[in-house]
Amino acid sequence: MISFIIAILGLINSVYLTSLKLLQKDVCIIGSSCQDVINSSYGMILGLPLSAYGILFFSLVSYITYQRHFNQQSSLGFELSLVSLGTIFSLYLMIIQFFVVNSFCIYCSLSACLTIALFVLAYLNFRDNKLDFSVANLQPSRPILIGSSILVVILVSVIGYVKSISSAYTVEFTSNHAAKSTIQNFSVNDLNNIAGIEYTKIMMQLQSVREQAFLTYLARFDANSLGIDLNQYYKAFVQNDIKQSDRMTRTAIKKLQGNSNQFQQYLGSVKGVAKNQFRQRYQNLQKDLLTYYDASFLLNTSFKVDLTKNKYGEVSIGKSDAPLDIVIFSDFLCSHCATFHANLEHLYQQYPDKFQITFRNFPLQGPISELLSKIGICAHEQNQFNAYADAIYANQKEVKFETINDYLPKGLNSNDLLSCVQDPNVSYMLNQDVEEVTRLNIQSTPTVFLNGYLSNINMIKAELSKLVGYDVNSSQAHSHNNNDHSGHNH
Repeated sequence: MISFIIAILGLINSVYLTSLKLLQKDVCIIGSSCQDVINSSYGMILGLPLSAYGILFFSLVSYITYQRHFNQQSSLGFELSLVSLGTIFSLYLMIIQFFVVNSFCIYCSLSACLTIALFVLAYLNFRDNKLDFSVANLQPSRPILIGSSILVVILVSVIGYVKSISSAYTVEFTSNHAAKSTIQNFSVNDLNNIAGIEYTKIMMQLQSVREQAFLTYLARFDANSLGIDLNQYYKAFVQNDIKQSDRMTRTAIKKLQGNSNQFQQYLGSVKGVAKNQFRQRYQNLQKDLLTYYDASFLLNTSFKVDLTKNKYGEVSIGKSDAPLDIVIFSDFLCSHCATFHANLEHLYQQYPDKFQITFRNFPLQGPISELLSKIGICAHEQNQFNAYADAIYANQKEVKFETINDYLPKGLNSNDLLSCVQDPNVSYMLNQDVEEVTRLNIQSTPTVFLNGYLSNINMIKAELSKLVGYDVNSSQAHSHNNNDHSGHNH
């Protein structure tokens, strides 16, 4: 009974090892890396992982021990022969693992230990039954021979089928290591995490390229269906007051049969639009194409970032349950941060119930930036953060160590401010922000997150427009901020 249980454990372990190989997951409990062993040149035989043959071995031993224990089928000699071969091969693999690959896989070692345990139990049973090593004692009973043969045929057939698929479709088993060093080996995911938001930016750019390529393909296909080229297509539906889905328009263009002169004459007969409308009409055309061809882009174009809160506190304004949760990493001496702050402050003053804004520090300019960050934290303690930020941003070029006091808001209590700046918790809070900057690999300011997604002022305005039901860039909303330079996000 014990042998059967051990064989079942070995079978489960072999199946798990095979899954690690196929999925390239490195979840070794003990040792440097299970993948170092699994993905070594010794981890494959005839193009298949060793663990696949382990499934065959332990399945066979499970069947034999089950028949011996539950059906009293004589098989001790055959069982001992089988596990002896398995033990010899397991010892060979252990030597390879420790002295050639120079690594340790707990699951591979467990497989060897279970095989050796099966050998010991089989030998003890063989000895206790006072059997000798004659041919008769080494042969299995007829039911075990037939059953084992059927099991071997089934498993070999499955392995052969998998092998044929891997050959037909060029399936390969490869290591998930993308880089290695004396410190540790790195998977692709490890490197992605180290790259932080720079990787996120690249993925967003890649998805944007794919989405634009998809939309261009739809436009080119539609242009071909009308008998015109892509440039003519955009001239027709972007620069002129006609709609892509209008049947009469489409019929009229098709009748021209691609004649460029007649096409130009046709465009001359329809009303044109002002240049400042081209961008909006281009965007509307893309939406019309998606509707016309019942098309949609299914890949994510944005990627949420896991932001860690500062455990020592935060500089935050607005409603905690506001729909727009904004986190900004900035430097008080960064000119683009000043522009962004002015634009965001304008939106916040107009729609205070829509925002929760958390200001975090990335002091790029050294000690003076660090001091300004600490004062900002302390100004928030006196409910003077916005006034302080406005003053510093407005006078960035003049702010120096000796002039900082000249630009502090009058509402700040200087004694409380001095005490606060010297408080160790303020330094801890600043350091925590810097650690988060390092973890996320933030390299520029301002770096802005909207509800966990990388963002900028234009994206914030777009989301705000959805919430309020109209374009916040409209002339009515824009009239209060004629010097809006929200396109900067550096």
